[in-house]
Amino acid sequence: MRRLTASAISVATLAVAALWWFVPDSYPYGAAAEVTAGVNHWIERGPGVGLMVASGVLGVLAALGVRSRVAGVIALAESAFFLLVMSDASVLSSIGYVLIPAVLLGVIGSVAVGCVRRRPVAYVLAVLLPAGLIASLTMTDAVSRYLVNVASGFGVYGGRIAWSWAMAIAAIGWAWLAYGSFARERRVTVPRWGRAVTIAAALCPVPYALTRLTWVTPWPLGGFDPRTGHITLFAADGGDAATRIQGFLIGLSAVLAVVLTLGLISRWGEVAPRWVPWLGGRPVPVMLAVGPGAFGAVALCVSAPGVLAGAAQMGSWVDGVLFVLMFPCPVWGPLLGAAVFAYRARRRTVEEPRSAEAAVAGGEGL
Repeated sequence: MRRLTASAISVATLAVAALWWFVPDSYPYGAAAEVTAGVNHWIERGPGVGLMVASGVLGVLAALGVRSRVAGVIALAESAFFLLVMSDASVLSSIGYVLIPAVLLGVIGSVAVGCVRRRPVAYVLAVLLPAGLIASLTMTDAVSRYLVNVASGFGVYGGRIAWSWAMAIAAIGWAWLAYGSFARERRVTVPRWGRAVTIAAALCPVPYALTRLTWVTPWPLGGFDPRTGHITLFAADGGDAATRIQGFLIGLSAVLAVVLTLGLISRWGEVAPRWVPWLGGRPVPVMLAVGPGAFGAVALCVSAPGVLAGAAQMGSWVDGVLFVLMFPCPVWGPLLGAAVFAYRARRRTVEEPRSAEAAVAGGEGL
């Protein structure tokens, strides 16, 4: 399976290199690209094609059966290449926009479950939420303009974002192969630093969340202003209602990230609360937390080079530091990855003895 995966990624890489060479307009990166959120903004078509060819050739060598340890080194280098060079922060930004409807659906689902369980607060929210939506649709066009803004944004940048996603998926594939070569057979112990690292990871999105949540108040906090290239404490121009709604909803996504990260060290991250449909009162499947957490860590690490490049281009070192504080991907990604690793190690040490006891009990029953 690992050899098949390496072969598929390598062949796809060589095919992309051929496409970029024979169809110059298909190359999505370089100085002429509209997206500047990564290292690939400085890679023109010629070097980009050369890098992809080299990556594809190395991948083929790894798939053809070089020694396992050597193949692991190649897979690790390939993962770093696709993660830090060919992909960029547009992956994270698109996730933020996708999380907005996820948050809204989560709120609707929670209200529905509360109504089924006859919670008075849920009844109140079931009336207020539709009333607020109807009022916003009838009294202002902010919601419709927000949807138009999002749709037009994906229409302009959708193809470019798709390329970054493809590179991130390649990085994940090579990372899985590297893990299979180095870490799969090793004994996993529970790290003592798991709780501290998880709390630190949960604190990373707090500045961004607090800033964006203020956008629905009369006193919106600022942030990075692309018009001036500086970080501002207070927004001189808060923007129209659609822009404010957009910022507030992205802020809710950051709040969701804080809550889910803290779940890695919370009781409800191991046993689902009883009000959760189907899973209530049962152990949370390990991969239900590890999968999204690991994917989020990868997306943050993908965005790290672009954040550092953006900070380096700020007008002053103060703006650069504040920029990284608002978008702490270089720190947040590794911290979240370590928190997910600690969660998985802790759950495995708890569940494996239980599985062994269940197997022994089953044998005795026979």
